[in-house]
Amino acid sequence: MKKWILSVLLLSVVSGFTAGAAPRQTSINLSPFSNMKVAGTFSVSLVRGSDYRALVTVEESYMDYIVCQVTDGVLNIDIDERRVPSEIKRQFRAKGTSDPAFSAIIYVPELIRSVELDGKAVLCDSEDVFDKGHVTFDLDDNSSMKNVEISSQEVILSLQNKSTADVKVSCKKLAVDTSNSSSLTIEEESEDSGYSLQGSSKIVAKSHAVHMEIKTKANSNMKLFGTGDSISYNLSGTSEVNALNFEVPDAKVTMTSVCALYQAAYRSLTLNLNGGSALYFTNEPQVSIENIKSSTVSRVSNGAAARKS
Repeated sequence: MKKWILSVLLLSVVSGFTAGAAPRQTSINLSPFSNMKVAGTFSVSLVRGSDYRALVTVEESYMDYIVCQVTDGVLNIDIDERRVPSEIKRQFRAKGTSDPAFSAIIYVPELIRSVELDGKAVLCDSEDVFDKGHVTFDLDDNSSMKNVEISSQEVILSLQNKSTADVKVSCKKLAVDTSNSSSLTIEEESEDSGYSLQGSSKIVAKSHAVHMEIKTKANSNMKLFGTGDSISYNLSGTSEVNALNFEVPDAKVTMTSVCALYQAAYRSLTLNLNGGSALYFTNEPQVSIENIKSSTVSRVSNGAAARKS
């Protein structure tokens, strides 16, 4: 199976280069590290190996400007753009010319504790080589994660500035923070999961969580599928959460401003609504009202729920 994965990764590396360009591949021995920072247009995959090593594939003209080194336990991968001659940069600025492509397969014998991605960097098609106690992922500036599976006691995901991620997570505690037009698609199984959405960020989550907490601000949007034992919402701004397909017995809802929530708790529903918020629910839970002011509460039929979801 590992040989097949590596074959796919190497094929992806080669096919990603500009037609007519001359890719060059080199192997770099690395000192031990447990944290990673990747920037630029690098596409990086993590693979279990017997020693620390990077198999880097880049445009021939950029080879002398690659940064791939470990400092204080952190692997830094980037392009030193300040040193790249202008005549090389001009090769990729012509109309119809793709950006230069940079790829790396990173072999690690030990587990990774943190990953930072910036400037269109991509973490993709990686094996589960992440620390089993605690691992963090920080994505910024159009960076992304694709086809990544994570298994740990505690997982922290932070996305901002148009970053995107498509991940599968198994953990006890999950913390997700999205902002500034970032986007997350996640399949997760956890005991305690928390989602915080700001700006125009979007999340699509399929979850099996014992307890879940969702906080939203501004124009954020979330669609939630799956099952849980309990859930709490704290919504504000013009945000919207659709949890009509999240099966849960008990829900506690706090809403302010003109936000909207669609949910399907079937045993108990506790409400504190203010400032033009709108709650739509299915099933027949026991409703406890702490406060409702200038807000709307409506039961929707199963047919209407299906159309909304």
